[in-house]
Amino acid sequence: MKKRIFNICNQLAEQGTKPTLVRVRNELGGGSFSTINPFLRQWKEDRRMSDTREVSDLRNEIAVIGQKATTLMWKTADDYCTKIKAVKADATISALRMELEEVHRQKAVLERMLAVHQSISKQPATKQQRMTDNYKKTTMV
Repeated sequence: MKKRIFNICNQLAEQGTKPTLVRVRNELGGGSFSTINPFLRQWKEDRRMSDTREVSDLRNEIAVIGQKATTLMWKTADDYCTKIKAVKADATISALRMELEEVHRQKAVLERMLAVHQSISKQPATKQQRMTDNYKKTTMV
Protein backbone atom coordinates (compact mmCIF):
# COMPACT_ATOMS: atom_id res chain seq x y z
CA MET A 1 0.00 0.00 0.00
CA LYS A 2 2.82 2.42 0.92
CA LYS A 3 4.49 1.94 -2.45
CA ARG A 4 1.23 2.58 -4.36
CA ILE A 5 0.52 5.74 -2.34
CA PHE A 6 4.08 7.02 -2.86
CA ASN A 7 3.80 6.34 -6.63
CA ILE A 8 0.47 8.20 -6.81
CA CYS A 9 1.91 11.14 -4.85
CA ASN A 10 4.94 11.27 -7.16
CA GLN A 11 2.73 11.18 -10.26
CA LEU A 12 0.52 13.97 -8.93
CA ALA A 13 3.56 16.09 -8.03
CA GLU A 14 5.08 15.55 -11.49
CA GLN A 15 1.81 16.74 -13.03
CA GLY A 16 2.01 19.88 -10.89
CA THR A 17 -0.89 18.79 -8.68
CA LYS A 18 -0.55 18.87 -4.92
CA PRO A 19 -1.12 15.39 -3.44
CA THR A 20 -3.98 15.52 -0.93
CA LEU A 21 -5.89 12.83 0.93
CA VAL A 22 -8.88 13.17 -1.41
CA ARG A 23 -6.79 13.10 -4.60
CA VAL A 24 -4.71 10.13 -3.45
CA ARG A 25 -7.89 8.21 -2.42
CA ASN A 26 -9.51 8.99 -5.77
CA GLU A 27 -6.39 7.70 -7.62
CA LEU A 28 -6.38 4.58 -5.44
CA GLY A 29 -10.02 4.02 -6.21
CA GLY A 30 -10.95 3.99 -2.53
CA GLY A 31 -9.51 3.50 0.93
CA SER A 32 -9.78 5.15 4.30
CA PHE A 33 -8.20 8.44 5.16
CA SER A 34 -6.71 6.95 8.33
CA THR A 35 -4.84 4.38 6.23
CA ILE A 36 -3.70 6.83 3.54
CA ASN A 37 -2.81 9.77 5.83
CA PRO A 38 0.30 8.27 7.56
CA PHE A 39 1.80 7.33 4.18
CA LEU A 40 0.97 10.75 2.72
CA ARG A 41 2.66 12.45 5.70
CA GLN A 42 5.72 10.22 5.32
CA TRP A 43 5.88 11.01 1.59
CA LYS A 44 5.67 14.75 2.35
CA GLU A 45 8.38 14.48 5.04
CA ASP A 46 10.65 12.48 2.72
CA ARG A 47 10.07 15.07 0.01
CA ARG A 48 10.84 17.96 2.41
CA MET A 49 14.07 16.25 3.46
CA SER A 50 14.95 15.67 -0.18
CA ASP A 51 14.24 19.33 -0.98
CA THR A 52 16.41 20.39 1.97
CA ARG A 53 19.27 18.23 0.68
CA GLU A 54 18.81 19.66 -2.80
CA VAL A 55 18.92 23.22 -1.41
CA SER A 56 22.01 22.33 0.58
CA ASP A 57 23.61 20.76 -2.49
CA LEU A 58 22.67 23.81 -4.52
CA ARG A 59 24.26 26.12 -1.92
CA ASN A 60 27.44 24.07 -2.08
CA GLU A 61 27.44 24.21 -5.87
CA ILE A 62 26.90 27.97 -5.79
CA ALA A 63 29.78 28.34 -3.32
CA VAL A 64 32.07 26.30 -5.57
CA ILE A 65 31.03 28.35 -8.61
CA GLY A 66 31.65 31.53 -6.62
CA GLN A 67 35.13 30.35 -5.66
CA LYS A 68 35.93 29.44 -9.25
CA ALA A 69 34.64 32.81 -10.48
CA THR A 70 36.72 34.65 -7.87
CA THR A 71 39.83 32.68 -8.81
CA LEU A 72 39.23 33.42 -12.49
CA MET A 73 38.73 37.14 -11.79
CA TRP A 74 41.97 37.33 -9.77
CA LYS A 75 43.89 35.48 -12.47
CA THR A 76 42.48 37.78 -15.16
CA ALA A 77 43.35 40.86 -13.10
CA ASP A 78 46.85 39.53 -12.42
CA ASP A 79 47.38 38.74 -16.12
CA TYR A 80 46.20 42.23 -17.05
CA CYS A 81 48.53 43.86 -14.51
CA THR A 82 51.43 41.76 -15.78
CA LYS A 83 50.64 42.82 -19.34
CA ILE A 84 50.47 46.51 -18.33
CA LYS A 85 53.79 46.21 -16.48
CA ALA A 86 55.37 44.61 -19.55
CA VAL A 87 54.07 47.38 -21.82
CA LYS A 88 55.38 50.06 -19.44
CA ALA A 89 58.71 48.27 -19.13
CA ASP A 90 59.02 48.06 -22.92
CA ALA A 91 58.28 51.79 -23.21
CA THR A 92 60.84 52.62 -20.52
CA ILE A 93 63.46 50.41 -22.19
CA SER A 94 62.82 52.10 -25.55
CA ALA A 95 63.16 55.57 -24.00
CA LEU A 96 66.39 54.58 -22.23
CA ARG A 97 67.82 53.14 -25.46
CA MET A 98 67.07 56.40 -27.25
CA GLU A 99 68.75 58.38 -24.46
CA LEU A 100 71.78 56.07 -24.60
CA GLU A 101 72.04 56.53 -28.35
CA GLU A 102 71.97 60.33 -27.85
CA VAL A 103 74.71 60.07 -25.21
CA HIS A 104 76.84 58.01 -27.63
CA ARG A 105 76.31 60.64 -30.35
CA GLN A 106 77.28 63.45 -27.99
CA LYS A 107 80.32 61.50 -26.82
CA ALA A 108 81.43 60.99 -30.44
CA VAL A 109 81.08 64.74 -31.12
CA LEU A 110 83.08 65.59 -27.99
CA GLU A 111 85.77 63.07 -28.86
CA ARG A 112 86.11 64.61 -32.34
CA MET A 113 86.30 68.08 -30.83
CA LEU A 114 88.97 66.89 -28.36
CA ALA A 115 90.96 65.29 -31.14
CA VAL A 116 90.84 68.52 -33.16
CA HIS A 117 91.87 70.57 -30.12
CA GLN A 118 94.72 68.20 -29.30
CA SER A 119 95.98 68.26 -32.88
CA ILE A 120 95.87 72.08 -32.91
CA SER A 121 97.73 72.39 -29.62
CA LYS A 122 100.48 70.04 -30.85
CA GLN A 123 101.14 72.20 -33.91
CA PRO A 124 103.88 74.81 -33.54
CA ALA A 125 102.57 78.26 -32.87
CA THR A 126 102.47 80.57 -35.84
CA LYS A 127 104.62 83.69 -35.90
CA GLN A 128 101.55 85.85 -35.35
CA GLN A 129 100.45 83.69 -32.38
CA ARG A 130 103.93 83.87 -30.79
CA MET A 131 103.92 87.62 -31.13
CA THR A 132 100.49 87.87 -29.57
CA ASP A 133 101.57 85.66 -26.69
CA ASN A 134 104.74 87.66 -26.11
CA TYR A 135 102.79 90.92 -26.14
CA LYS A 136 100.39 89.59 -23.53
CA LYS A 137 103.28 88.51 -21.35
CA THR A 138 104.97 91.89 -21.47
CA THR A 139 101.86 93.92 -20.88
CA MET A 140 100.83 91.94 -17.87
CA VAL A 141 103.94 92.68 -15.90
